[in-house]
Amino acid sequence: MENILSKINIIGVLILNKQGEILFSNSIAKKYNYYFDTIIESTLKGAESFSLIHYPAEITTFINNKQLIVLINPMNELVRLKKEKESLQDLRNELNEVINSSFDGIVISDKDGIIIHQNPSYEQITGLSAKDCIGRSLKELEDEGIIDVSASLKALRDDKEATIIQKISTGATVLVSAAPIRNHKGEIEKVVNNVRDLTHLNALESEIQQLEQQNQQIHEELELLKEQNDPKLSIIAHSDIMKDVLDRALRVAHIDSGVLIQGASGVGKEKVVELIHRHSFRKDYPLIKINCGALPEALLESELFGYESGSFTGANQKGKAGLFEAGNHGTIFLDEIGEMPLLLQVKLLRVLQEHEITRVGGTKPIPVDIRIIAATHRDLSKMITNGQFREDLYYRLNVIPIKIPSLKERKADIIPLIYHFLHTINHKYGINRKFSNDTLNAFINYDWPGNVRELQNLIERIALMSMNPEITIDDLQKELQFNDGLQFNVDPAPFESTSDSQDQEPLKNRLEAYETEIIRNAINRFPSIRKAATALKVDQSTLVRKMQKYKIDKTE
Repeated sequence: MENILSKINIIGVLILNKQGEILFSNSIAKKYNYYFDTIIESTLKGAESFSLIHYPAEITTFINNKQLIVLINPMNELVRLKKEKESLQDLRNELNEVINSSFDGIVISDKDGIIIHQNPSYEQITGLSAKDCIGRSLKELEDEGIIDVSASLKALRDDKEATIIQKISTGATVLVSAAPIRNHKGEIEKVVNNVRDLTHLNALESEIQQLEQQNQQIHEELELLKEQNDPKLSIIAHSDIMKDVLDRALRVAHIDSGVLIQGASGVGKEKVVELIHRHSFRKDYPLIKINCGALPEALLESELFGYESGSFTGANQKGKAGLFEAGNHGTIFLDEIGEMPLLLQVKLLRVLQEHEITRVGGTKPIPVDIRIIAATHRDLSKMITNGQFREDLYYRLNVIPIKIPSLKERKADIIPLIYHFLHTINHKYGINRKFSNDTLNAFINYDWPGNVRELQNLIERIALMSMNPEITIDDLQKELQFNDGLQFNVDPAPFESTSDSQDQEPLKNRLEAYETEIIRNAINRFPSIRKAATALKVDQSTLVRKMQKYKIDKTE
């Protein structure tokens, strides 16, 4: 018997004595040596047929001449077939998911023109449900007037692809493209129909035209505002503090971390956001700006997240994508984030954490790839203490903070800004205005409570209202009577010599005197020139050169 069993090479063979000791095992059985203890234990307990789960095999035992014979039948082929079946089922399910998630309607018919599948979008577009169509002949639907003509039947008749405009009894008009699916013999087995709502196409065409007009307008504006080689020149920044802001903005542009921009209204937060977006890897995608304080809570939510059909009275019957979806791959600028209601703060936090949104009235999460930059003029830390702003959202937004200084903190920018605004106004209205030195001096000496926008508006008003080519202090005072918020001190500058002379010193001399006083105070205040230079945010060599120019001694 042992000689016979030893010649078997398609199944595993074990021969055991009554004590369970192995007397013989062939090469196939040895592949299962890890399970010998389990096999022997079950055999000694009298099991005549059992299976191994972890290493698929069927075990059969019998007694011969007081020896236990164990036959191990591998089930690799069954496992392979089972896995192939599961793989095919997964593929089928995946294909169904692809078809059912298509925005366009998809209808599949067999070679006899019988509908065997349709996706949910087809019902949304045509109003024809699956129970009304699946299993029915397209010829019957034609005869009953449910459809006026079938693209599938035309494709079957002509033995080629067909595209038609189809009218549905529900009132819908659709574009149908039928594509035959052939077997290896070239015979048509199925026909796949792609169905698209022409109403939607017309709306898309209108949107494209509007976008093209907007693009042309933007292009013209960009031509007027084209940057020079240095990208920072798109924003006026001569002061060190503002240069630091722009350097920080350009560094953060190349990464995708959250940014919170803080500063008073009108200091230029939007300009900094545009700079960041323009130099980021998202620059070819939209920059969408949203003022959180300009819209009521309900409208803000639907604008940001979109809504499904029937979500509320007056909603578009087909639903609407929100700004987060529209800005996919781009940048979303949430201005005045401190005005966002707490309920929406929770939803925004989920967008930042999960990178997905859910439309109003919807349940299906929609993935979005966006960068969010927030801005505010409010003290968010104080709002957190008062329970008006979520602390977890604050830390999500405030990964990299950027604080834009007010105009009174960046006086070195005032004159460049004035010339920039005046040049724009002169070019726009075809005039040629300039400011007298006294007027420029008044702007510098003024302790600005406002911002860059306020300065721009004032420059435009004075330039347009003045009747003389040179704008004087009198012109400035005349316009200030219409604005209670701005009260300029037009007396001599605080650093000007109080002489009885009525002659006005040139602006350059006044600025140099002011700079001398600042440097002298700094070197007397700090123990070394290096520390004084650090405090003034200039190079040590620059400070030494200016000390030599103004004849300032460290010991004085």
